[in-house]
Amino acid sequence: MKYGQIKVDSQHMIKIPSTAFGALRRELIDTLGIKRSKGFLLRYGWNCGVTDCRKMMELDWENKRDLIWAGPKMHTENGHVVVEPHILEVDFEHGSLHFEGDWLNSQEAIEHIKLFGQGEDSVCHTLVGYASGYLSELIEKQVIVRETSCIAKGDERCHWVCRTVEEWNGDPEAENELRFYEADHINAELEETYEKLRLERDSLSKTYDVHQKLFKEIIFETGVQPIVDVLYETMKTPVIMESRNFEVRAVAGISMQEATVYASELKEWIANKHRKKSHQKHEILETMLLELSPGHKRVITPIYFRKKIHGYCSIFTQENEVTEVDKMVLGQAALACSLHLLNEQTRFNTEQTIRGSFLDDILKKRITLSEIVRKAHYMDFDLYPPYSMVALQRRIEETSMKEEIEFTDQFMNDLFKYFRSKDIKVLLGKKEGRVILLFSDSTFLRRNIDKESFCKQLLSYCTERFPQFTFSMGVSSSIPSIEAAPQLYNESVASLMVANPHHNPVYFDSLGVVGMLLQTNNLEALEQYAYKIVGPLMDEDRNKGMELLITLYYYLENGSNVHKTARAMNFSVNGLRYRLGKINELLQVDLNHAHNRNEIYVALQCLTALGELKLPAW
Repeated sequence: MKYGQIKVDSQHMIKIPSTAFGALRRELIDTLGIKRSKGFLLRYGWNCGVTDCRKMMELDWENKRDLIWAGPKMHTENGHVVVEPHILEVDFEHGSLHFEGDWLNSQEAIEHIKLFGQGEDSVCHTLVGYASGYLSELIEKQVIVRETSCIAKGDERCHWVCRTVEEWNGDPEAENELRFYEADHINAELEETYEKLRLERDSLSKTYDVHQKLFKEIIFETGVQPIVDVLYETMKTPVIMESRNFEVRAVAGISMQEATVYASELKEWIANKHRKKSHQKHEILETMLLELSPGHKRVITPIYFRKKIHGYCSIFTQENEVTEVDKMVLGQAALACSLHLLNEQTRFNTEQTIRGSFLDDILKKRITLSEIVRKAHYMDFDLYPPYSMVALQRRIEETSMKEEIEFTDQFMNDLFKYFRSKDIKVLLGKKEGRVILLFSDSTFLRRNIDKESFCKQLLSYCTERFPQFTFSMGVSSSIPSIEAAPQLYNESVASLMVANPHHNPVYFDSLGVVGMLLQTNNLEALEQYAYKIVGPLMDEDRNKGMELLITLYYYLENGSNVHKTARAMNFSVNGLRYRLGKINELLQVDLNHAHNRNEIYVALQCLTALGELKLPAW
C-alpha cells in the first residue's frame, strides 16, 4: 500500500487534502457559476455514493439495515465529515425511507466558508449527493437528501433529511433539488450559446450597417424618405412612417394607397383605445407589436422630438414577438428622424430669424431701399410691387407664457412649410403678439388666384391645422412701395381689430372711414365717438349682454331687412320689431336715413374693435 492510497478489493481509493478540494470547488464556481457547480458536485457525490454502496453490497451483512449504517461510516472514515444519525425508518419491501441526522465538522462547508464566507444557501453538495446516490442504489428507488441547515448559512450544525421522491410528496424544494441530478449537456449548451452569439453578432452587424447608412443620410440631410428606404433594404419588409396625426410621410415596400389604408387602421385603433379609456389620451410610448387586422401586423416605435411624440415608424412583420434586432433598428430610425427634425427646426429657426429680422428692419425703417433690394435677393423674396400684409391672431381666453411661445413657434413653423409647399415667397414675422406676413401681389398672379381667395385659403388652413383655436385675420390694402410697409402693418392691425366670427377675414379697403379712425391709435377718442352716437343704447345694454347693440349691428349688416336679420339671429320677426322700436326710442334717430345708418355702423365697428361689443357666433 502506498501513501495516500487505500486498496479496497480491486478498487483504488485516492485521498486528497481538504484544501485541494476547496481549490477545485473555487475553480468550478469561477468557471461554471454557482448553480452549475452545485449540479456538478451533487452528481460527483452521487457517483461516489453509488460506487461505495455497490462495494458494500458485495460483502456479507446480516440484514440490509446494517448496509444503511455502513454508508455514514464510510463517509466518516474517508474524512469528509462526522455523521450523527438520529432517525432511521426504512421499509425495503415497500421502498420507503425516513433517515435524518447531523453532519459535524463538514470539511466541504469549512473550506467553502474559508473561500467565500457565509451565505444564504447550504453548501454540502458532495455530502448530499453521496447520501442520495448510496441510498438510492440500496433502496432501489430514487432518494433525495435535503440539507435543511448548514454551518455555511450560520447554523449551529449541518442537518440532513433523506426521503424517497414519492415521500417528499411534491415538496417544491425537493423538486428543485431533483433537477440538479440531471446530466448537464455542456456541449449542447455551448452550441446553443454559440448560436446565440452568432445571432447576436449578426444583429449587431445589421444594426451597425443601418447606423452607418442612416448617419450618412443625416449628414447629407436627404429627408425622411431615404431613412425609410434604408430600413426597407435592411429588414426586407415594408416600412411606413406616419405623422402624429397618422398621415403617411414616407413609405417603402408597399404603395402609398396601401400605406394610407394601414394608417387609417392605426388611427381607428388609437381612437378605440381612446374611447375605452374614458376619453383619456392614448399614445404609443414605446416599441411594441400591434396586430390591427388580418395581414396587418407591425412593430411600431414613436418618434420623439422635444420630449413630445412627433410621429411613428413601423416595420411590418409576421412574427409574434418583437426581436431585439427590430427594437435596435427601429430605435436607430426613430433617432435619425428626430435628428432630421432637429436639423430642419434649426434651419427653419435660423432662416426665420433672418427673415423676421429683415421684416422688422423694414417696418422700423432701419435699412435703406438699396439694402432692402440686396437682402431680398439673398432671401429669394420677390420685390415686385404692389405689396400687401396679413396680420393673424388666435383668440384665446387665457394661456401661460410657455404655452404661448410653444404655440407661436409651432404655428410659424407650419406656416413656413405651408408657404414653401405652395411656392409662395413671404416674409414671416412676429410683432406685438401677432403673426404678420409681407408679400408681393405678384405671388397671386403666378398662381392665378386673387388676394381674397388666397387669404380665405390661408385662414381655412389655420383653422383646420389647429381646430381648437379660432383665428382672426386682417388684410391691408396694396401699395406700390415696400418702404411704406409700416403703413401696411397699421392697416392690417386695424382690420384685425374689427374681425369677428361673422366678418373674417377683414380687408382694410372695406373699412372706409373706420379704418382711418382705427389707425389713429387714439382709443379714448374712438370710445368717445362711439358713445356720442350710441351712448343711450350702451347705458341701457350694459347689464343685458349688449342685446340691443348686437341686434342693431346685425340689422345694419343685413341691409336693414327685418326678415333677413331675424333669420340670421334665429329670432322672431315680432321680437325683432319690438327691439328695433326700443332702439329708435332710445337713439331718437330715423334708421331709414342712410346717413344715420352709416354713422351708427361706424360707431358699432369702433366698439367691436375696442372689445366693448362682442358678437356671438350664431
